[in-house]
Amino acid sequence: MRETRSLVNGFALGVASLALLFCCSGAGGRQSNGYGPEVKSFLEYIRHELVELNFQIAHNEISRKDFTRSKNRLEVQKQAVLTRVKRTGEDIVPEYTVMAADELADILPHGVDDLKGHKPGDNISSKWRYVGFAVLGEKFYIMERATK
Repeated sequence: MRETRSLVNGFALGVASLALLFCCSGAGGRQSNGYGPEVKSFLEYIRHELVELNFQIAHNEISRKDFTRSKNRLEVQKQAVLTRVKRTGEDIVPEYTVMAADELADILPHGVDDLKGHKPGDNISSKWRYVGFAVLGEKFYIMERATK
């Protein structure tokens, strides 16, 4: 009898733990409550990317440095999108590119130097608009593909 009660209590505790995990996890809702389908889809994409990064680091497919940079980049992108959504109230995910200083030369001819004298919202070229920067482990620049 005692074993049965213990087994039932253990099962109930396991179910309660799973329910709590699901309810409070990013996939379960708290993170995406109040967002429209576009933003929810974006948050799901970020979650999948983080799962993939965790898999890669667990299987020694990437270095700790690359893992940290990629994880921080995803967090900066997520926060930039959510900040814009909160500011505008629109269910639109902008086409943001988040890059470290040493990567900016991939999209701007002179890299960081092309941003000097510009403030957030300025068009940097016909292709890019400067959104801002964030520091998370290192400085990341947030660029938006210009549509006009």
